[in-house]
Amino acid sequence: MKCPQCLTENDVSATKCSICEHAFARQQGKPVRYTSFYAEYFAFRELVTPQLIKMVYVVGACFITAAGLLSILSPETLNEYEAGPLLTRLGGIFVLLVGNLVWRMMCEGAILLFSLHELLVSIDTRAKVLVRQGKNDRQ
Repeated sequence: MKCPQCLTENDVSATKCSICEHAFARQQGKPVRYTSFYAEYFAFRELVTPQLIKMVYVVGACFITAAGLLSILSPETLNEYEAGPLLTRLGGIFVLLVGNLVWRMMCEGAILLFSLHELLVSIDTRAKVLVRQGKNDRQ
């Protein structure tokens, strides 16, 4: 349940807000409002890019792992790499460990940008509520 005063999400069974302690009125049977996926999608209320980044991460991690395993298990098939089987195997281990870690950090950085956007929208919404409350208190 969202507090009408500070817009904080609270438990459905809560009788008052956990932040501003605004008392909730008893809910009467409100009709359930269903919104379609397409309405949310075209209004840009729900961001799809974080989910897309997660899928791209899985695909990239599979490719990085496959390349590392290929270098470890059969370095003879990599004719372009002339450093020798030992260095090829060590390079494969490096790709498995460091490559997957760097790929994960890059994807997390991209998702972090979208998380910051959602946080800023939340702060903006709460600030608007506080401004309205301040104007009401002055009157």
